[in-house]
Amino acid sequence: MNRLNPWIIGCTASITFSVTFTLCALAVALFPDGTVSFFDAWFHGLDLNLLKPPGGRPLTFGQFFYGLVGVAATSFVVGILFAAVYNLIQPRRQ
Repeated sequence: MNRLNPWIIGCTASITFSVTFTLCALAVALFPDGTVSFFDAWFHGLDLNLLKPPGGRPLTFGQFFYGLVGVAATSFVVGILFAAVYNLIQPRRQ
């Protein structure tokens, strides 16, 4: 099997999760109630409406940017760790 390049996997994970985060934030901004209802189903009917900010305050650009940086950095580290562990435990070709 081929070995994984941790930097490539880290970048790929970071880009993938950043795009997903951005699409999710866009859905929350455009359709807040529909997005919450959609994710209620994912969490087996838990009422996520309780997590909405008081007064239905919209997502600010600062909150979005802070979350985006956090998601990008975390997923980059997780991608590197994933590739490193994969390379460590895979059988080596002779």
